Amino acid sequence: GEVSRESFRALWLGRAPDGTPLVQNPDARGRQRAWDLTFSVPKSVSLLWAMSEPEVRIGIQAAQAGAVSAALSYLEREAGVTRRGKGGAVLERAALVASTFEHGTSRAKDPQLHTHVLVLNVGVREDGTTGTLHSKPLYAHKMAAGALYRMELSHGFRALGFETKASRIGFEVVGV
Repeated sequence: GEVSRESFRALWLGRAPDGTPLVQNPDARGRQRAWDLTFSVPKSVSLLWAMSEPEVRIGIQAAQAGAVSAALSYLEREAGVTRRGKGGAVLERAALVASTFEHGTSRAKDPQLHTHVLVLNVGVREDGTTGTLHSKPLYAHKMAAGALYRMELSHGFRALGFETKASRIGFEVVGV
């Protein structure tokens, strides 16, 4: 669901919305606060999205959201790891805390449908405690998450009735 600006700021700072610390040293200078993962549709999809009727645009955005969700679920399953114990020696599974932000243009104001996923440096362990994420698994699985995203997006596009063809970077929509 939606999060308030105040709650998001608290999470960004490694704290719960009530100010309770969620990580060991939330105020540490230079602490990694988050990772920005960006999932961009192919250019042909962005153009089609920008020039389509509202119903088609909604379908394209739903396919984008589904593909982003699949990639994020994969990352949580494979790379959601936090550390505990002396020197962080104990690795534990953790749920990710993330926010998504959908944009429709590039910095140059060209059509570019993409979603930023801000994965905050807070993991929720199975016992409900929290801690910072172990970043190495995120880096180790980022390429696989991107490939899964592109595959899911292509499937979603074909489900909308579009024909796709493989390209060097994933796929493009035939005829665009």
